[in-house]
Amino acid sequence: ILNIVVTTRSTATKGECSVALGLAALAQRNTDITINNLITHREDLPIPLLPGLDLIDFGSTNETDLYSASSSLPRVNHPVNVGSSVADPWRSSVISTKGNGGYPPAPSLASPSHPAPELLRNPDPEATRKETYQWFLNLDTIAISFAPEKEGILFFKHTNYIVESKNRQTTVIRRYSDFWWMHEVLAKRFPFRILPKLPPKRLGADEAFLERRLRGLIRFMNALVRHPVLRKDPLVVSFLTEPVELAIWRKNVVISTEDEFTTRLSNSELLPRQISQSLEKEIESIKKRVPTSIEYYRSMVHVLDRVQKRTEASAADFARYSLALNALADCDKKCHIDECYSCGQLSDGYRKISSHFTQTSQLLDEQARVSQREMIEGLKRHRDLLVSVQELMQRRDLSREGSIAEMMKKRIVSNEAKLKALKTSAETAANAATADSSSAGLYDAQIEKVTNNITSDRAELKILDQRAILQQHTMWMEITYYHKCHTQIAGMYQAFVHDQMKTSQSQHDNWKALSSVVHELPMEVNGFN
Repeated sequence: ILNIVVTTRSTATKGECSVALGLAALAQRNTDITINNLITHREDLPIPLLPGLDLIDFGSTNETDLYSASSSLPRVNHPVNVGSSVADPWRSSVISTKGNGGYPPAPSLASPSHPAPELLRNPDPEATRKETYQWFLNLDTIAISFAPEKEGILFFKHTNYIVESKNRQTTVIRRYSDFWWMHEVLAKRFPFRILPKLPPKRLGADEAFLERRLRGLIRFMNALVRHPVLRKDPLVVSFLTEPVELAIWRKNVVISTEDEFTTRLSNSELLPRQISQSLEKEIESIKKRVPTSIEYYRSMVHVLDRVQKRTEASAADFARYSLALNALADCDKKCHIDECYSCGQLSDGYRKISSHFTQTSQLLDEQARVSQREMIEGLKRHRDLLVSVQELMQRRDLSREGSIAEMMKKRIVSNEAKLKALKTSAETAANAATADSSSAGLYDAQIEKVTNNITSDRAELKILDQRAILQQHTMWMEITYYHKCHTQIAGMYQAFVHDQMKTSQSQHDNWKALSSVVHELPMEVNGFN
């Protein structure tokens, strides 16, 4: 069973453990232990018999927070919660986060009550600065390819994708709708983060569109696992590690869409000091430059794409020329003059030239498929990053929390003035000889109501102010991350130039080797007697 479930690692994720338990239950029921049988019987799986299970203390498991993305940045409540009974391995609420696929439990969204906000204390600015240097270390690489066969019936077939994580050593099957759903949840949970761009969906997609979308999904996932915060989100981890279909997994969990500032707030004076004093100026500068940069990158992608197509066309032309020359060598192998030696020598030369032209075609094809395609993908990665930054700025501009805070401040001032007037009226009524107890009680009730409103508004305003600080800090961190991503541009051009030099050297060597061949061809007129 373990060999079926876990093939490349010495540890099992939570999802793999659940699959193993399900297969064990099938084996105890004398049913063939296959994944297909498990899927078929997933609705009526028996409880596996595990002797000694009652001796294990599951309650003492220490769960760690997968959200520890920044030492100074507060994290949201855990967004994945499993409900139902412990006895069912597919719906277990006892979860360990030690494996790659684990995630800690969270309050269910069905519950109307929310825990009191946690306060972040004493963030260390130096620790934050040091952590930024770790953002681009030990990065994961995601490979995505088409699954061999489409699923569905007739005109409702859909494409499945094989998603492989290099660092986690996991392989899962996902649909495009799974990527779209994850993107939608992350957009709600991280409105002030640089969320990677997802390629579009289209009905009746042809092969060319599917190839473009595949490359877009590869860029999307690799950008996601490179982001210092998003890559540690439990939903992203589960997306890359859960072996079951995501549609089945989603039925057994409760997904929170609360944003990351909802349950943990800052109570430290150090956090605002980390934010650059020129943050607003930097944001305005980025907002002005990004649209123009996006257009330039789109233009560069278009131009280099044309260069690649011309290189592919040149490779195809050299291949066709080589085939024609090789056929000509067969045709002219025997001269009409039996004693002619030069024509046979010329025919042999045709074959050698054809071989070198084939080598030239292969070098050009490799240059187009590898070097130029990687350069185009590198340009698209940075273009997508710029588009994501632009969308982040637009979401920030559309945020209404600043206006809500201002409205609340005005309401507090108005209620304070109203409270002052009520207290004055109450004192006047108390001092009046005609005042009765009923009018005094009426003033007391109004004063208590207004006082409660002021207290409630001040508490909510404090939370809004703390959220505003966290949002500013998040924007500063995202701009810092965006700035550091520019280092990838240098690496992209270095790799491209290196590949061009390598290809040029190979072409030079090929033509140089051909030079000696063509100089051995017969040139004397007297040789063709």
